[in-house]
Amino acid sequence: MPTPGDQLPGGATDQNRRLKALEREVRELRAARRLENAAIGSGGLRITAGGRFAMETPAGRRMVDIGSIENSDFDHGDGSTQQAMWFRREDGSLFFACYAYPPGGSGETQAWTFYDRTGTAVLAEDTASGSGLARPWLPLNPPVPTDSTTWPRGTAANFAAIASSWNTLWQPQMRVFGLTAAVGAATGEVRLAIDGNPWGPTVSAGAAIDYTGPVPDTAIGSLFKLDVQARRVTGTGSIACQITLVHGRQT
Repeated sequence: MPTPGDQLPGGATDQNRRLKALEREVRELRAARRLENAAIGSGGLRITAGGRFAMETPAGRRMVDIGSIENSDFDHGDGSTQQAMWFRREDGSLFFACYAYPPGGSGETQAWTFYDRTGTAVLAEDTASGSGLARPWLPLNPPVPTDSTTWPRGTAANFAAIASSWNTLWQPQMRVFGLTAAVGAATGEVRLAIDGNPWGPTVSAGAAIDYTGPVPDTAIGSLFKLDVQARRVTGTGSIACQITLVHGRQT
């Protein structure tokens, strides 16, 4: 309970006590080397006015840099400091960055790039067009004959492979598109197979074959065999197919 003495101004002893407490707090603040534990609420964390965020390993290797670039070689053409991002592995090797390098002739456009351990760019955006990838260079389907008499073909009464390829699976699904034909006096069917097992629908010769679906029983990074299988049902001609598109895709 407050007393009448609490209403009186403090004397010299009280002021001395307050001064000593303030000096102790200042010493503690000066001695503090790092923020050991903190929680950020719904307001979030903002770094403004050209500030930087950095993270280092206990050994002193820098892993994260977000903010202004201290090297003047990366300054914008108007002399202002560039804001960028670098992310490194624990050993200090760069694996992701987003920045521009005006002296290198790339202009002011920032680009994001992923790097392997040798420092080679393995995945990067195309800054010239503003869309798509610059790396890697992905294969496209080559032109193939349109004359069905030159396509892979078969005359077997049971499904048998007439064309095959081996691929490495990097995405969980695959799309295959191709044209089929009955050459001569024949009717028949065409289907796809993965590692010898039917995959997708069976189509009558003369119809397009177009199927997208998961690649079964194949781990990412593993090889699998894609076959085109055909069978002749009637007649004396042959059943042909020409695949014109194959690509992996997401689920």
